[in-house]
Amino acid sequence: MQPLQLANFVLENLLQTRIGFVVFFHCWQNNESGTVSLAKQYFLVNIHSFYLVSLFAQKFVHSDHRHAVYNQFVNMHDVQDWTDLELHYMDHLQPTLGIYVDLNCSPAKHLLKQASKEKLYNQHYHWILHGKQSESKFHDFFRPFNISIDADVSFVKELVVEGNTSVLYAVYDVYNNGKIIGGQLNMTGSYEVACDLNRCDKNRPLSALLKRSKYGNREQLSDVILRVATVVTQRPLTWSEDQLIRFLSQENDTHIDSLARFGFHLTLILRDLLHCKMKFIFSDSWSKSDVVGGSVGAMVDQTADITATPSLATEGRLKYLSAIIETGFFRSVCIFRTPHNAGLRGDVFLQPFSPMVWYLFGGILTLIGVLLWVTFYMECKRMSRRWRLDYLPSLLTTCLISFGAACIQSSALIPRSTGGRLIYFALFLISFIMYNYYTSVVVSSLLSSPVKSKIKTMLQLAESPLTVGLEPLPFTKSYLNYSRLPEIHLFIKRKIESQSKNPQLWLPAEEGVLRVRDNPGYVYVFETSSGYAYVERYFTAQQICDLNEVLFRPEQLFYTHLHRNSTYKELFRLRFLRILETGVYRKQRSYWVHMKLHCVAQNFVITVGMEYVAPLLLMLICAYILVTLILLIELAWQRFLTHQHIYHA
Repeated sequence: MQPLQLANFVLENLLQTRIGFVVFFHCWQNNESGTVSLAKQYFLVNIHSFYLVSLFAQKFVHSDHRHAVYNQFVNMHDVQDWTDLELHYMDHLQPTLGIYVDLNCSPAKHLLKQASKEKLYNQHYHWILHGKQSESKFHDFFRPFNISIDADVSFVKELVVEGNTSVLYAVYDVYNNGKIIGGQLNMTGSYEVACDLNRCDKNRPLSALLKRSKYGNREQLSDVILRVATVVTQRPLTWSEDQLIRFLSQENDTHIDSLARFGFHLTLILRDLLHCKMKFIFSDSWSKSDVVGGSVGAMVDQTADITATPSLATEGRLKYLSAIIETGFFRSVCIFRTPHNAGLRGDVFLQPFSPMVWYLFGGILTLIGVLLWVTFYMECKRMSRRWRLDYLPSLLTTCLISFGAACIQSSALIPRSTGGRLIYFALFLISFIMYNYYTSVVVSSLLSSPVKSKIKTMLQLAESPLTVGLEPLPFTKSYLNYSRLPEIHLFIKRKIESQSKNPQLWLPAEEGVLRVRDNPGYVYVFETSSGYAYVERYFTAQQICDLNEVLFRPEQLFYTHLHRNSTYKELFRLRFLRILETGVYRKQRSYWVHMKLHCVAQNFVITVGMEYVAPLLLMLICAYILVTLILLIELAWQRFLTHQHIYHA
């Protein structure tokens, strides 16, 4: 063994990987050519740290930098039991811990087997396995071990050059795409480095491994069969696997199980990128409870490697799973058309102006009526006969003239004086301005969205008399059972429990949407990614604009999940990011998921309904009744006066 050259190599390797903590598992003896003492002298071991010396020390001094590498030496001959290896020797708080193992020591195989049992060949440990055996012998020895695709394991083969102080080290990258799902051990030559007493220099590359990133070299999973948990809610699980896969692969009828099929198609794209095979594990729900059963339960107990159907990232699930990328959007709404009698209001024609404006306008008209009467009175008393009217109009007549002008009506009585005509000019001008503003507001309100219901929240919906139906989805029933919101509890008490024996409470999406269309005031609760397709199919453009929406539950994102300790986490994240960056994800989402209804009011003719005309007709009927009563009173009074005159005569 060449201790100084080996120390140079290990330190150079740690510097390249930016690791400052390392554990040495060795079997060096104190009398073995002074190996341990030389190593300690070279690394300047002082409790937990050693420093680069010689040429490297000068290099760091010139750059005003000293790199500290904290270490621990473990003599494998002193260890009797390797149980709880990680707890006893590798417990750390660093992102990555360096592990050096001397394969020339006989206890090394027991250490490596225990590391395999404890699944320590992962991205959190940088393994340097140093020995003199051949590549084939190491491959045969390491092949049965449980090593993962994110493993950071390097086999270092030592080659001593005769007659030279330099030592050649050939470095091989070692990983497995997944031992338990059919993966085979991969050994790829990385580079060859020559180390002398002072430094290490890369001699030659053994492959193109260094030209790509770690996962750039491991992106092909052709030797494994990934286990994919998939949810199917609209087809029975009694179907064969081929039938279910054929259903999920279809591109027609996007409203049927759209979320599951959207995730399935993204998974097929991932399969093409990884060049792997997949075995689909089908279930009819995401989970029975938060983390038990269904596709989520398969991920928690690690019987599946990834979920094809995105799911919610709840607090309980994140204790076991990791959300790697957003792949969906969850939105449940209550839709209903405004009932026909919901918009009947008596103040429809008074809405363009506030009450104060109407009071001021009425006061101005009354004042102008009085001024007109004064004008006619002065003309009759002060002007010559040919300039005045034949009679003096009453105050009621001048007020009627003023009111008629406000309604854009002309007048048969016109003052002859200049002042009186100026009063008329002011009256008609203010009436013209008020009339144009009033009509513009009325027309704009007619051209805007139709009358909407005042029900905007679940609490208001629960307190309303409207009838409710729901789409029979697992997550809707789960939300009703586990939600802690008081408005949901009230909704269940008044809308669900009161219809517990009603077979029409839970309706398929198509039937529920048709009932909303045909029965204004009927409320239907459904998931938008699939239900909106039925709305666009059966509703006209005007009916879509008539719809009212109440958010059934808070909007939430869907994520593709992996197990928290999954070795594929980083690889899948990079592949999904690639799908996202190329626009494939956006194309698939826009095709499968409908998130918004488009109301285009310009495409149809606005009609004035009874909610606008009914108050006008009511006012007209009341006016006729009032006029009839006044007429009857006048006739009775006239008859009374006639009888009085005859009696006195």
